[in-house]
Amino acid sequence: MPSAGPDFRRLHQLHQELKKVQDQLVRGPRQIKLRQKRIAEAQEDLVVKEAELKEFRVETDKKNLDLKSKEAHIVESKQKLNGAASNREYQIITGRIDADNAAMAVLEDEILEYLERVDLAQEEVEQCKQKISSSEEDVRIFATAFEEKADGLQKRLAELKTSIKDAETIIPTEIREQYQRLVEAYGPGAMSESSDGVCMICFVQMTPQTKVLLNSGNLVYCGACGRLLYQSQ
Repeated sequence: MPSAGPDFRRLHQLHQELKKVQDQLVRGPRQIKLRQKRIAEAQEDLVVKEAELKEFRVETDKKNLDLKSKEAHIVESKQKLNGAASNREYQIITGRIDADNAAMAVLEDEILEYLERVDLAQEEVEQCKQKISSSEEDVRIFATAFEEKADGLQKRLAELKTSIKDAETIIPTEIREQYQRLVEAYGPGAMSESSDGVCMICFVQMTPQTKVLLNSGNLVYCGACGRLLYQSQ
């Protein structure tokens, strides 16, 4: 069996670097998608806020119309006072005027409240628009930066795959299939350095026989976690 020391450590390092490059290539599109999701959420918020703003404006207009109607009714009632035929009729008209004045006071308070809601809703609409604009710029900048970086990452990915293929010549044919299954399942975690007879993946002490084989330059698998072991320097 070939030595499982420096050469295997190099193979392990190549797998670790390959994983980092792969993660970067996957992470970029995911982060772009996450940023686009934030834009979509902000756009949904904008639709809600604009609907609220429209509702508040419509309600304010309705109350203003009601207020004008009450004002016109009071003017009409005051004109009728001059033609009141009896004290009873005069009191009835006066009562209507008082009721309309009271209703106007309530309407004026409600209109002020709705005007405040309109102002607040307008601010929230503008905040949503600013958030959308800022998020869109963030996506543009990030996507451009990732696109510029992606070519270099793809090139490095190809280089690492070639280097790994060359370095894998140290893996004996009889254990190559098992090694490949481990790599497919765990990536760089398929291999583990051993230190003082301990697997650095599962931290389980090796058996004396495993230690002898490893110290003799053999490739061995951890009896606990199944990783391919190599001896530390």
